Amino acid sequence: MNLGKFKYAYSKYGITGFVNTFFGKIGIKYRLENHFTKIIRYYSNEIEKISKNKIIYGNYKETKILINKSWNSFDLPAKYLGTYELEIQNLIISSQKKNKKKYFVNLGCGEGYHAISLLKKKIFKNTVGFESDEVARHFFDKNLKINNLKDKAITYNIADINFLKKSIFKKFKLEDCFFLIDIEGGEFAILNDSNLKLLKKSKLIIELHDFYKNPKNLLILLKKYFRISIITTKHRSPSEFKILDEIHDNEKWLLMTEGRPKKMQWVFCEPK
Repeated sequence: MNLGKFKYAYSKYGITGFVNTFFGKIGIKYRLENHFTKIIRYYSNEIEKISKNKIIYGNYKETKILINKSWNSFDLPAKYLGTYELEIQNLIISSQKKNKKKYFVNLGCGEGYHAISLLKKKIFKNTVGFESDEVARHFFDKNLKINNLKDKAITYNIADINFLKKSIFKKFKLEDCFFLIDIEGGEFAILNDSNLKLLKKSKLIIELHDFYKNPKNLLILLKKYFRISIITTKHRSPSEFKILDEIHDNEKWLLMTEGRPKKMQWVFCEPK
């Protein structure tokens, strides 16, 4: 047994960290909440009530979204405050102003945070969602209904290496599509040379899960067909949000988190 993990967990989170490490070692999924987790969960519940499940600020303001908490509940405040993947929101919208695509294709669409909000704001005409998780697909479908967008979307299960063979891409030309790809490492399997050649007239944003695999070879392939740029999470300012005015500074900064394991990167691919 690696005692170093116990020592590290105890030094970082005290007895809570020690116990959670022990639970992990013996196969128990339940975890005790540390102080930071309790703060985020408390304000998540408060913001969810205040928002009435609508995004309160930003590009996606007024979109009604029921959040799938089974995946990652730490990002709930960011989603309702409108800061979730803000750089990606801004990039999609600014890119659409320069060179508009008709269809938004979201591989790993989750509950539809981006896809449904972008439809609601009429940034795209239609959306295609791929989502492997059954619970997330249920939320996606529900969110389409409550935003009266059911007739604007089509949903598929997992996006495998043959995803471009779906019948919808006979109707929606690939050159008219903007792809957002967030499939937890699956990007390395499905974005092979053959598929990228088919996508070379599309626009792509790919979340890179470099803790699963080194993205070097994928980036080389992308450069073959696209002009690429790397995007990372940048500044957030809790002082911009009036509903946070009465919250302690230490706590309001925690509400900017998206619960990520490390600093994430996205690669934006534009046709050459």
